[in-house]
Amino acid sequence: MTINKTKIAGALMLLLSGHIVASEVSLNELNLREEFYPENFREDLQTNLNFFLDGVGVNVDAKVPYDTVFVKDGVVYPEYYVNTTEIGLYLNVLVEAEKAGNEDALIRIAEVLDTVEAAPKWNGLFYWPYEIEGDKLEMNKDEIVPAVDNGNFMFSLAAVAGAYIDSTEPAKQDIVARIETIFDNTKEGWVKLYDPTRDLLRAGWKTTTNAAIPYHIDRKANESRLAPLWAALITSDMDTPVPQSAFNNMETYTAKYNYAGREFNPILTWDGSYFQAMLPAIFLDERALTPDYTMIEDMTYGHMAYAAKHNVPLVSASATVDDRYSAYGVPFLSESKVLFNNEMHGANDPVTGTPHALALSYIVDPAMAVKALSQLKETHPGIVSPYGWFDAVDTEGRISTKILSLDQGMFVGAFLATSINEDVYRYLDARGHAEMVKDMYQSFKPDNKS
Repeated sequence: MTINKTKIAGALMLLLSGHIVASEVSLNELNLREEFYPENFREDLQTNLNFFLDGVGVNVDAKVPYDTVFVKDGVVYPEYYVNTTEIGLYLNVLVEAEKAGNEDALIRIAEVLDTVEAAPKWNGLFYWPYEIEGDKLEMNKDEIVPAVDNGNFMFSLAAVAGAYIDSTEPAKQDIVARIETIFDNTKEGWVKLYDPTRDLLRAGWKTTTNAAIPYHIDRKANESRLAPLWAALITSDMDTPVPQSAFNNMETYTAKYNYAGREFNPILTWDGSYFQAMLPAIFLDERALTPDYTMIEDMTYGHMAYAAKHNVPLVSASATVDDRYSAYGVPFLSESKVLFNNEMHGANDPVTGTPHALALSYIVDPAMAVKALSQLKETHPGIVSPYGWFDAVDTEGRISTKILSLDQGMFVGAFLATSINEDVYRYLDARGHAEMVKDMYQSFKPDNKS
């Protein structure tokens, strides 16, 4: 795409501290390239994309999404906080809008970077969550620095950088340079999170106590697997890097099931939640990287069968129908339940499913996912709001009034995953990291003893 140089020159006015500062724009319309709209699902994908419009799911002062909005009688009621996974997925949406011809989306990317660069940090790593106060992000009172959200955010930023790394346009070159600076600033933080006594990455740091969060990232079938992967990549040029073993040592379990004369070996997520296994696939082509992808496919079909039995979308951590939150999961796909017989979250509730989990299955089986999403809308038309699909529906047909930025980011991101995967790979390859990722993913195999 050729950017209108006159418009960009007029919009990007100042050069301060070595980078271009963007003037304000309003994003009241977002579109994707035609290839991303599935047949018979264009309007529905667009509705979910509309969450990311200014004044709907995005704060017009800080230029970042709200973590949560409630939609009641067509009116949006936001909650003023956000985490960096949500900001990152918003940036990925903006890149795709820019690729579709929206020049203002490029300016907004720079504005978002302004906000995150100014946010409080710990050794370059970002806090969780941030309070949105005016046009700034402020620390939450808990002062938690999570590995998981930092890992997700770094891969989102890698996708943005990868989209523009070969561009000769100054505005895009500037965005790449700013992202590289963010990466460099985090190196010491990642090293501090590594625990050599366990050879694993700690889950995070709490600055109120100046101590590590007392557990580790030790499961590959979890969304947090991106954190040790990224930590090993970004610190690889340091004297004491985070070793690849911090990723390789994470455990993975499957379980054997026979159904309709066929054996299935689905991967087990800790809670039996679908997004735990699937969020990283928005950034990485795990079908190509994982030695045996059938464990992901079998998990998906197990989720589909369970959802069909209960007439809900796929089950995953989501809102409850009364607008709380629960780590819902499928019992026979939960490591916690299958291997340790722990009580399931929401075990006494009616089965509750979430549209974003169903959308994530698009990465595994696009045709099946679109068919199931269309059926969900037909069965539960109230799931649709003007600004995205509500986050939860249960077996009794009750529907939440919550829309979560994280879940909308995963919903839309699943349809964009092929492009985001390519952008991430382009960045990793340009920086000499692609082969290291391939090597680490060779360890993504079941650790079952029998």
